[in-house]
Amino acid sequence: MTSPSSDGFVSLFKSAGLPQSKAVEAAKNAKGAAILRDLILSHNLVSAGLSEKQAVLVSALALQLGKAQNAGSEARAYITKAILEEKLKSVDQVNGLWSRAFSHVRDS
Repeated sequence: MTSPSSDGFVSLFKSAGLPQSKAVEAAKNAKGAAILRDLILSHNLVSAGLSEKQAVLVSALALQLGKAQNAGSEARAYITKAILEEKLKSVDQVNGLWSRAFSHVRDS
């Protein structure tokens, strides 16, 4: 059985382009789900018309952000924009760019 907040996350994630199975999976991690919700809302991703692939990449970014301490909003926005502009096409590319961006944040 899912909680009402999980159901709300799943509905939002599906409206942003994630398939049902990926939306349910993303909603299981409370921290990642909250970050994904924030990314969707702050970047208007529901109305952006994301492809399924782009939505999966944004979800992967949210998972990376959930693992980070003090993740910068500039890095979030930069990577989200790169996904929207189809400059990043795989989870490995998202994770690689995040690693580079986050190492810069940690070093400053």
